[in-house]
Amino acid sequence: MRKIDELLQRVPPDHFFHYTSPNGLLGIMQDQEIWVSSAYHLNDSREFRYATSLIIERLKERGKCEQGPNNQIYGRLLDDMSTLTSRVSVFVASFSEEGDLLSQWLAYSGAPNGYAVGFGPDHFSAAKEAGFQLVQSVYEKHEQVALADAVIDVLCEQFGFSEGGPIQHDLGKTLTAAAAMKHPGFSREAEWRLVKTIGAGLGLQNGLCFRQGRNGVVPYLKAPLASEREEFIPKSMHIGPSEDAEASRMAVCALLDSRGLLPSLGNRRVDVMVSKTPYRP
Repeated sequence: MRKIDELLQRVPPDHFFHYTSPNGLLGIMQDQEIWVSSAYHLNDSREFRYATSLIIERLKERGKCEQGPNNQIYGRLLDDMSTLTSRVSVFVASFSEEGDLLSQWLAYSGAPNGYAVGFGPDHFSAAKEAGFQLVQSVYEKHEQVALADAVIDVLCEQFGFSEGGPIQHDLGKTLTAAAAMKHPGFSREAEWRLVKTIGAGLGLQNGLCFRQGRNGVVPYLKAPLASEREEFIPKSMHIGPSEDAEASRMAVCALLDSRGLLPSLGNRRVDVMVSKTPYRP
């Protein structure tokens, strides 16, 4: 558990970005919340399968190399990995330390005409109170292997003490750690993730919602960005590649002005920047 706790206790940067579409931006600003979608229904659903496949690989390797009381538990865990998604759901929202990255514009903002909303760690106080966890993505293979082994160790401990399998708290922490593992090819994104796990049958009390996605219905949760007594004020607003950058900038300034957040109003300010990334639709 130490390795997992170290991951969950990493301090996020002062400024990072959520890439989104025009509808996503309006939802964030008007509703003061961000949608956290099922990890099993991301744009690339292989993302979470990458982590589970690594855990399965380590289970098989340890089963071959070790002789001891855990071998039987390894077999049970291997059987359970195939049914994991039916018992526990993992929800993820993505953020990047880079505020003007072409791959992010293309993948998440519906470029052209997307946005990258600037956040700081303080924006997630209300979300953390609601059970969400901010976690840094892990790209280095040796770190992923160590994390996968830590996940297995925790699950083995829980199986050893409980006939019913892992207790929900530790299972949630291990799945949060699994959601942090990403293929090394995506390391340029420098991603942080807002994550929450919920068990089967707990969707109603966690406010489970649904939206339309590429392949049908997508489950999601709403993570609050401010308490009822506060107002969400983004750190910055980056405008993505656009056919008319000036018109896009003016529209964003009008949106901020309607909420009293233009730089001309003193301390309550949001810096507006236009993408310098070359892009031809």
